[in-house]
Amino acid sequence: MTYPYGVHIAQVRIDRETGGVTVERFLVAYDIGRAVNPMMIAGQIAGGFAQGLGGALYEEFLYSAEGQPLSLSLADYLMPTACEVSNVEVLLTEDAPSPLNALGLKGSGEAGVTAVGAALASAVDDAIGMPLAITELPITPQHLVSLLRNKYSNCHGPA
Repeated sequence: MTYPYGVHIAQVRIDRETGGVTVERFLVAYDIGRAVNPMMIAGQIAGGFAQGLGGALYEEFLYSAEGQPLSLSLADYLMPTACEVSNVEVLLTEDAPSPLNALGLKGSGEAGVTAVGAALASAVDDAIGMPLAITELPITPQHLVSLLRNKYSNCHGPA
C-alpha cells in the first residue's frame, strides 16, 4: 500500500437568497507515511483543495440542446479565484509508513482534491437541513435556490 488515507472536513455558510456557498473552514488530514518535504506536501494538498473547490462549486461546462458548447471563455466557465479559495488547514501524520519501500513513503498527489466535493456536498446538506439533497456537482447557486424554494414551498403550502 503506497496510497495515503485521510479525511476532509468542511464548514460552509449558505446565502439563502442567492444560493451562494461560502467555505468558512476546510480541514484536510492525511497519513502520508513518511513526509520527506512536509511543506511541499502541504502546498500540494492546498492546491488540490483549490482544484476540488472549483469542481464542487464553480466549474460547469454547459451545452445547448443542439450539443453546442456554451462555456466558451472564462466569462462563461467560472473558476475560483484567490477570493473564493479559503485557507485550508492541513494536518499531516506519519503514523503508518508503507512497508513496501525502504523509506515508508506513500503518494500524496491527489490527497487534496479527492474528497473536496463530497465534503462540501455534505456540509451544504447540513447547512440547509436536507440530508442527501446534493446529488451532483457543481453545486450551482441556481440549483441550491431551487432546492430551498422546493423545501419551503412543501413546508408552507402554495406560495
